[in-house]
Amino acid sequence: MNYKTPRHYSHSYALKLDSLPTKKSDRIALRFLYPGMIFGAILAFLGIYELLNGMTHTKTDFDLMLSEGAFDYQPLISAAFFDSVIILIGLGIIVSLLFSYIRYRKIMFDGKTVTIVSRPVFGSKKVFKEDIGRYDGVLFRIEFCQLGFMTKNKYIIELHHKNPDKAAPLYISTSNKNIRKLWEYYAKKLNLPALIITDEGLIKREIEDFDKDIRELVKTGKIVNAYNDNDPLPPSIDYVRKRDKTVIKSRKIFWDAYNIIAWICVLLTGGLMIFASLNFEQFKAAAGPRSVAWFYALTGGAVIAAVFALFRKDKIVVKKDKVVIVHKFMLFSRKNDEIKKSDIEAIDVTVNPATGRYYLSIISDEKSVVFGKKVPIEDLRWVKKFLTNEIVKN
Repeated sequence: MNYKTPRHYSHSYALKLDSLPTKKSDRIALRFLYPGMIFGAILAFLGIYELLNGMTHTKTDFDLMLSEGAFDYQPLISAAFFDSVIILIGLGIIVSLLFSYIRYRKIMFDGKTVTIVSRPVFGSKKVFKEDIGRYDGVLFRIEFCQLGFMTKNKYIIELHHKNPDKAAPLYISTSNKNIRKLWEYYAKKLNLPALIITDEGLIKREIEDFDKDIRELVKTGKIVNAYNDNDPLPPSIDYVRKRDKTVIKSRKIFWDAYNIIAWICVLLTGGLMIFASLNFEQFKAAAGPRSVAWFYALTGGAVIAAVFALFRKDKIVVKKDKVVIVHKFMLFSRKNDEIKKSDIEAIDVTVNPATGRYYLSIISDEKSVVFGKKVPIEDLRWVKKFLTNEIVKN
């Protein structure tokens, strides 16, 4: 599909339609702006403080030995360079956050016309107007977003238009609570079909089908149960049937593009930590205790995150009356979410526009859960057919 995904800046946003006219600004929230700027300011201050050597400096025995040529000392990274990098990172965080706050999109709706005022970081404002009847429908999609060191889902409901500049956000949240109901609420309120982008393209759901679960939709022919027992098992998927449940799990693909990045991170960052540890005294003397602490905190965090990404696997557990999503890390498993079978209204293979990767969405009125962020699209299609059959056959 040749469609440029519109960019929305908010993580918490809702355009209220109960009273018209209505308006809402789509921009970065202050709750992200202020902590980020404070963190950037702290980094810049620490870098400046270290660069100026704490404003005052008293000569130590170590300095005297260096000046007398007691031994030849060559640090891995010069203290001035390291401090300068910390200053630049801190200032970069501050500037990028300021730019993020300057840009915004203001959405206005009077019941007939949608008006979008878009302000970029540089350049003049742009105004787009469109009649509500010229929109294709109300689109629901999920993006993966980075909040600090955390990766979260961003649930977006928006007015879909062939021109992405005219696409208008209706609801954005990092919580999937009642997301299906909200999607249907906006579609009913605007008298437009509900849309979702899947591996089959743009799929339309008419308003009269909103309250039907997946079993009813299969019975009426709106959804086809296309599972065939003779289809080969995909290479990245395995499943086990037990007495009271069926477990679908993704096999670990160590040479996936994202895992290769994680391996590089582990090897490079781990190598730096080992090298610094073998030359700890020299490193500490050159960089200072604070910089050493920051170095180990950042590199240690990067290694832990990369190892977690390498060895985490997802599972779908299909029980008698519900479907459970489980995250497994080595020998430890944790239930992430669950949906009752009777509440499931759709199972779709959808795409994350930011990465171009597909994943499986299991959707009910109350929530939407995902599986297989690293699984190939053909394998996800098999899981969709298999899971649909598991739900409707009972």
